[in-house]
Amino acid sequence: MSTFPSEQFTRDYLATWTEPEDGRRNDRINALWSSDGTLSVSSLGITLSGTDAIATHITGVHNDLIAGKGLTFSYDQQLVSGETLLLRWSMRAPSGDVVGRGIDTVTFDADERVRTVHMFMGVE
Repeated sequence: MSTFPSEQFTRDYLATWTEPEDGRRNDRINALWSSDGTLSVSSLGITLSGTDAIATHITGVHNDLIAGKGLTFSYDQQLVSGETLLLRWSMRAPSGDVVGRGIDTVTFDADERVRTVHMFMGVE
């Protein structure tokens, strides 16, 4: 990988979770993810395959936990090792208090699209 992942990638990846409009969020997912990508979520014990299943899951998370809650998300740490990106993120309440934290490890295919994400919730 060249100078990947770029700052634009990290902004776009975060927006796949926070974009309020379903169509735009799905467009971002389809643009960033490999069509046969996988998402594993530790807290749920699930692994989803393909952009349709991933988009359905992300939309559910967005609608249940993000939309209208005033939460903001930011990356506290980003590290790259080979073709794997580690994103440590925080979720903040409108008060600024951290109410959730996690780590996503992201791997990419040869076209620099997301191949796998392993999401670990409840990180301190």
